[in-house]
Amino acid sequence: MKSTILIFSIIALTVTLVACKRENKDVLPQESGVVVFPDAGVSIDVGAGWKRIDLSPGLPVCPPTLVGSAGMVRAMLFAPGITDLQSATNAVRSMFDGDSDATKDSYRQEGFTTDSGLHGQYISYSERTEKDGSVTETRSHSFVMQRQDGRCVAISYLATASTDSDAVRQMIQKSLRLQ
Repeated sequence: MKSTILIFSIIALTVTLVACKRENKDVLPQESGVVVFPDAGVSIDVGAGWKRIDLSPGLPVCPPTLVGSAGMVRAMLFAPGITDLQSATNAVRSMFDGDSDATKDSYRQEGFTTDSGLHGQYISYSERTEKDGSVTETRSHSFVMQRQDGRCVAISYLATASTDSDAVRQMIQKSLRLQ
């Protein structure tokens, strides 16, 4: 439940910032190219159509956040005590299991390898929330990996069921690199 509230709070903040008509130096167009998440120590090569927001609600979220019509991409840094992929994936699973909005049969986990040879775990799941009779389904996709210093990080792609994109997931998996 806390993760759902955090996700929707971040989405609401992001939409508010992006929808603002006045110039905001923290919201920049990210036409294409490599985006580095310096606190997480990872980068991805994004396509066109993303806005870069250099604000963060604080750890575990690492700026920048990318927002586009297909959803939101952000980096997450796991707690210092989580120093292997199994512990990191267990933490994600525990959060999923404790989330009352999570669609219980939607959790998927499998290994992945990027074009640069980086190995990690890909985790996806769905959540359904209802407010005032309206149901929203969101999908979460996380690419969890371990940095050379032992810290675990994830690039997460969040989207509604209607905007979820195979192309975004493939872009992340193809271009994800440690810095």
